[in-house]
Amino acid sequence: MFSLFQNIFHNRSLGRLRQMLESLRSKDFSLQYSLKSLRGEERRLAEEINAVVNLLREEEHQHERQVQFFEALLSTVPSMLIATDETGAVKWMNATAVNGLCGFRIPHLNQLAALHPDFPVRLKALRKGTAQLLAFTNERGEAQKYSAVRTLFFSKGFAYHLYALDHIETVVQQSEIEAQQHLVRVMNHEIMNSLTPIISLSQTLSESLTTDADLTTSETRMALEAIHRRAEGLLTFVNNYRKLSGVPLPVLTEVDLEHLLTDLRQLVQRMDFAPQPQFEITNNCGDVRITIDRTQMEQVLINLLKNAAESGATKVSLTAEFTPNGRHIQFRVTDNGTGFAPEALQHLFTPFFTTKQGGQGIGLALCKQMVNNHGGTITAQSVTGADTCFTVKLPR
Repeated sequence: MFSLFQNIFHNRSLGRLRQMLESLRSKDFSLQYSLKSLRGEERRLAEEINAVVNLLREEEHQHERQVQFFEALLSTVPSMLIATDETGAVKWMNATAVNGLCGFRIPHLNQLAALHPDFPVRLKALRKGTAQLLAFTNERGEAQKYSAVRTLFFSKGFAYHLYALDHIETVVQQSEIEAQQHLVRVMNHEIMNSLTPIISLSQTLSESLTTDADLTTSETRMALEAIHRRAEGLLTFVNNYRKLSGVPLPVLTEVDLEHLLTDLRQLVQRMDFAPQPQFEITNNCGDVRITIDRTQMEQVLINLLKNAAESGATKVSLTAEFTPNGRHIQFRVTDNGTGFAPEALQHLFTPFFTTKQGGQGIGLALCKQMVNNHGGTITAQSVTGADTCFTVKLPR
């Protein structure tokens, strides 16, 4: 190849070609081959070289525009985003991460140890796809709390990790806004339903004391009892709402699945129902350990088993199994009870919605919050008078 160029180009042209090749290696596409005094095959070859350089220059400009577009787009994301390779070398950070962490772009995740010695280790130990709480105190004694999640992605055959962090205050503020909006709607309905009869009865009693209205002792007692009941109902409602708004983030540990199911078998055997259903708890996953908050997930599954037993079912089953792609483990709680009507099914996880007489409507709402905090999902399938199945799906 070198001899070919030597035959075509004179020494000056060859030097120019070498200069262009060096520029291309350094991704400098500004040089062009001069066509002056070139003729025939020599000129055509120079034109081909210039065309290739122009094509590379345009592709580079297009790549730069794409990078600038995504940089601008991701700079608007309120979360702090850091992308690293498998070794922890930082390949990219958005502006939010730069400003919110060190104030500059770090070359390696280990440099976050300047904020706290355990910070890089705890980031790398994050369970994939599950939001977790990272809390520590910095050198100035200030409490630092982050909601953090790690995801894995692949590019050109290489694996990369994307870390997303949010100051917990930001998450809490957004959650508080949403909770307050929902609270206004719910409280407007529930509190007014309680206060209206209380005000009416109180006014009647007040008028009986200031006028000659003839209220018997029995009528007075009934009015006071009604006020007492409505006031207790209002207090119960407020306490239930406090439970819903106070669900803690899960504390994840490795749990032996079979041990968990064995404990559940023992717990349901001690429960009394009328009628008493036959419980069947099956492990189709074998000898595996799962990463969960044991207390919370035990509460979720007990609540689902209890609801199934209270539906009038004669058979209640809990099955643990892997999803077809093997990426999740799921718990299916099935019963042959009365089932749910379609209009009720879509509201089962709505706070304070209940189909039970005297029910409070917070059990399934609490279950949903706990499962969501694990990065999982909970769904229900049912028809009136047929089997009902609740499915809790968690990442492995």
